[in-house]
Amino acid sequence: MANLRAVTVVAALVLAAAAPAAAGNTIARSVEFSLGTWIELNLTEGPVTLHRIRLAEQSGPLTKSQLFRPVGSEYLKTVQIQLEYSNAATKDWDAYVTFEWLDADGEVIDGYRDSESLDDRELHDLATVTLSTLKYGLAKAKTIRFSITVTP
Repeated sequence: MANLRAVTVVAALVLAAAAPAAAGNTIARSVEFSLGTWIELNLTEGPVTLHRIRLAEQSGPLTKSQLFRPVGSEYLKTVQIQLEYSNAATKDWDAYVTFEWLDADGEVIDGYRDSESLDDRELHDLATVTLSTLKYGLAKAKTIRFSITVTP
């Protein structure tokens, strides 16, 4: 019984560490997958407004993940999660982002989960995350599922 309690406590601590630091306003949606198409958000939390988000193909210089995986790069595509926001505050806020693309069966193909800084005194700026993913997974994607929590 003591072991079960210890496992339960450890599991609770792990889940708490993975969640955003403070409760804030959250938006969560599932939409049809479309590379490069903006998804309107219009979420306001205090001085921060999240305008829209998209998954877009990224071209240009090599990314970190391409540099560390030079063999097989013909199977990869570089994509960028772009979150357009405004922050009227005089301090940075955070957006805890979970962004995934799923196949026809609802299985997660790939995605991202972490906090992004929303810089202070910005108007319609972009918070961006650049990832390398398999071309095959993008071809099989049917749904984008995301949630974003905004906190000071």
